[in-house]
This record gives sequence, structure tokens and C-alpha cells, in this order.
Amino acid sequence: MSNHYFKPTRIIHKLMGVACFIFVITLSVSGILLMHTDSLELSKKTIGGQFLPEKYFHVAGAKRSIQTLAFISEAKPSLLLTGTNHGLFRSIDLGKNWEELKQGLFSQDIRAIAVNPKNSKVIYAGTSNGIFKSEDQGENWDEWFDQSSGLTNVFINDLIVDPKNTNTVYAATQSGLFVSHKSGDLWETVGNGIPKDENIQSIQYSAAHPDQLIISTEKQLFRSSSNGKDWENKWAGLPSSISSLITLKTDPEFIFVGTKKGFYKSFNGGLNWVKDKNRNIKNIYALAIASMDSANIFLSSQKGLYFTTNSGDTWKEITPNQNNIKNRNKIDTTPITKILSTPALNGEPPLLLAGSKTGLFISKNNGMTWNFVDLGEVGNTISKENFKMDLSKLVTEIHTGRFFGSYFFWLMDLSSLGMIGLSISGLMIIFYRKKIKKIKQSKEIPSDDEQELDNIINMSDSIDDISSNSQSIHDMVEHISIHLEKCKSIYSISREKDEIETIGKHISTLDGKIHHLMDNIDEFAKLTHDFSANRSAPLEFPKEQTTQNRDTEERSSEQFNNPKTKPKSTP
Repeated sequence: MSNHYFKPTRIIHKLMGVACFIFVITLSVSGILLMHTDSLELSKKTIGGQFLPEKYFHVAGAKRSIQTLAFISEAKPSLLLTGTNHGLFRSIDLGKNWEELKQGLFSQDIRAIAVNPKNSKVIYAGTSNGIFKSEDQGENWDEWFDQSSGLTNVFINDLIVDPKNTNTVYAATQSGLFVSHKSGDLWETVGNGIPKDENIQSIQYSAAHPDQLIISTEKQLFRSSSNGKDWENKWAGLPSSISSLITLKTDPEFIFVGTKKGFYKSFNGGLNWVKDKNRNIKNIYALAIASMDSANIFLSSQKGLYFTTNSGDTWKEITPNQNNIKNRNKIDTTPITKILSTPALNGEPPLLLAGSKTGLFISKNNGMTWNFVDLGEVGNTISKENFKMDLSKLVTEIHTGRFFGSYFFWLMDLSSLGMIGLSISGLMIIFYRKKIKKIKQSKEIPSDDEQELDNIINMSDSIDDISSNSQSIHDMVEHISIHLEKCKSIYSISREKDEIETIGKHISTLDGKIHHLMDNIDEFAKLTHDFSANRSAPLEFPKEQTTQNRDTEERSSEQFNNPKTKPKSTP
């Protein structure tokens, strides 16, 4: 490493050290506090919301991805329910206003909703962490069904309640079909004829045959006429990757199936299938119908949202976009993944609900215009004054880095790099210093010729300094002598005897120094002479100047001792 890079390396070394110091101190202090949480009683001490980041008491603004939709017409007033990836929401005024339901619903990933057809106050919510049950239309969720109730897989994809026997509830999970005959208290697996651990995506009753259940997996459809005990694989001619299925209350039964390859329809109970020829109708996400006995179908695909009034012979695009959304100037629209159509009630037009990863869209005119509902802004918040966090929770948040958010992970990354940087820069500094030390040592032990040359230079400098000092002292003696003559011409010798004697002592002292300096000059001259004798090329010094200085000093001394020869000066 060259000297040019030494200073930047030291600066980097210091910065990396500071970052590592902050990181290690943060982890160490918080870790020690967590080890002594009980003894320090940290859980009994709280900190107010005014000292905490915004994220701990304000969740509004986060986008909610719509995962399920439900409509309860039997309730007074009618209810709309929307399950999202972060919360369950309810509206009692047909979508104008929404409120979040979470009292006891500690799992916020709502995957499915089922309502008791005979008692609309009883609602089941399927989540990625089991099934929750409410008996007051979602105000409170007092019951939770997990593995202890018999659900070996708690990731729920769909739920349905038997309309004839409302104590029977079916749950489609990622590893099979479960049924409870005790309103969810106990669960058991069913599915004779279904492959073991099959991922059941949806379950529903046939509109034309209410005693028959239909389930769909990623690859095939199954149908049961024995309350779910026995199943048979139906309609094997359909392609795999089935996303949705709807049936109409017709005779013969109309069946519509959405797949990744397109839209398929059968008008004879599944004996024959016709694929829709519209090239845009591919990668279908969801299907919905306006009523059980009509051919008005809503379809969402990767290309957009479509509507047909003739079972798919012709389609009209009704995708929410910047031109038909009334209450927003600009919004990021994503593909519609969930659709729900409600009947007209109490003079109100039917509603069309379309859910996406951005939020919820609601239309009262079959998709001609839309209103957007950002459920993230509906989420309940707590004021800073009312929000408190116990100190043990705060220390845990700091120790895990959640308190600092992304800044902590930046610091962790920087510290990890800093450890490497400290090692490398430290080694570079050590090697560089060793190199500099060797260079200094080589300069401190010069060769014999270099040492002799240094001695000559030093002696020459000393002689020059002595000559300069002697000349200065000589000038001082002359100056004092001149002023002494002035004093003699003004004052009588008897009256100023003491002062003159003092001046004389000063002059004598200066004279002694002159002699001492002259002795040093003789000594340096002798050394120079000896050194010159040992070398082939003797060194010449300014002897004339030295001799001249000596003659000058001797004349100055003689003038002082012999008043007759002292120089005269004018007053």
C-alpha cells in the first residue's frame, strides 16, 4: 500500500469501527436486558406512544389484498363481508362505509367466509391459522378451531355450511377435506375417492342438485352425492389448473369452468364441453353469476374483467381503470381475483364487487362505473396518547431490529461488511507501518562515509554559529564602551563610582565569554584539522574570517584596558 492510500484506509477503518461498535452495543445491551426481564420487572413498565415510531399505532394506508367476499341478505340490515390478507371488514350500508372486525380474531389472513343460512349471526372465518367462529355477526370471535379440534392442516382455502343441517360445516384445506357435525367443535377427514393429502381449493353445492357437493383441486373436479362420504372424479376431459366453477339452476344443468387455458362450458351436466374461442379469455382467476337461473356471467382473467349476458357467446370488458373509477384520479389497478354479485334489495340496484391486490371496487351498474374502497384507510388506529407498550416488548423490538425497520438491517449489513473491512484495513495498516519502520531504521544507521560527512557538516555549522556570536558580542562591547565615555563626560567619577564599577563588571563578563568562544573556535579548528589529516581531501574552513574575528576581539579588549586607545564618540 502506498502512502497515497494510507490516509483513506485509516478513515475507512475508523468508520467501520464506529458502525460495528453501535451494532454490538445495541445487541449487547438489549440482550442483557432481555436476560433479566423478570428481575428488572420490565413487563410492568410502559412507554407512551409519543416516544414510539408511527408504525406501532397507525396501520392505515397499507394496501389490502381481497381474498374472499360474502353477502348476507338475511341479516337486517344486509351485510357485506370482505376478507383480506390483513383483516376482516364489514359494511352494513351496501359498501358505503366499512369497519374492521378483529375482537378475538388474532389471525388476520382471512382466506374464506361461511355464514349459517338459518342464523346469519353465526359466521365462520377460515384463515391460514385455523377457523374462527362468531355468533354476533363478527363483533366478537370467541371460538378458534386448530389442530386440537381435529384439523391436521389449519391452512383453510374454503368453507361452506350445510343449508339443511347447519351444524355441519365443511373445510377445504391444503391437505384434504374436513367436516364437522358439531358446529366446528370437532373435525374429521372425509373424502373416500379423493387422493390423500390433496390440496382442495374450493367446495360448493350444485345449484341444480342441492344435495350434491362439488370440490375442485388444481387438476380435477370431484362430486359427491352422499354428504361428502364418497366422491367420484367427474369431467375428466377438462384441462388441469382449474381456478373456479359455477353451476346454474337449470335442467339440464349448466356448468361453467375457468382454467388457465380458457373458459369451458357445458349445457348438459358435463357430458360435453365447449371451449370459449375468445383469445383474451385465458388465465382465468374467478367466475360469478348474477343469479342462479340466469346466464349473466362475470369473468376475470389476466387481461381484465368481462361480462356476458348469453353464457359467453359475446363478452363486454368492464375492467376498472382510470377512466371509469369515479372517486380516484389515479390508482394502481391489478387483476381482479374475486367477484361477487348481489341481488337488488329494498329498491337498491344490484351490486358488483370486484377484489384485487390493490383493494375493493364496487359498481351499481354492472361495471360501467366503479367506486374504489381502500380498506387500508379503514383500518382502526390508536392515538398516541392511548397507545402504550411495555418495556420488555420495546427491548425485544430493538433487539430483533423491528424497532428501527430497514435502518437496522442496513446497519447489520454495514457491520458485517465492517468486520471484513476492519480485518483487511487493519492488516494493511500493520504491513504499512512495518514497512515505514524498516525504512526509518535503514536511515538511522548510515554508512561510515555518510557519518563522517554528517560530522563535517555539523562542525561547519557550529563554527559558523560561534563566529556569528563572537561578532555580536564584539558589537555589544563597542556599544557599551561608547556609552561609558558618555557617562564619564557628563558625571563626575567620584559621584558615579558605583554605576561605573557595575558597568565594568558587565564588560568583564562579556570579555570572558569572548575568550571562551575563542577557545571553542580553537577546539573546532583542531578537530577539523585532525579530520582533514585522515582524509585525502582536506576540508577548508573560512580561517580568514576566524582570524579576523579574533583580531577584532583582541583589539576590543585592548581598547577597554587602555583608555587612551578607546574610540571617541560625540555626545
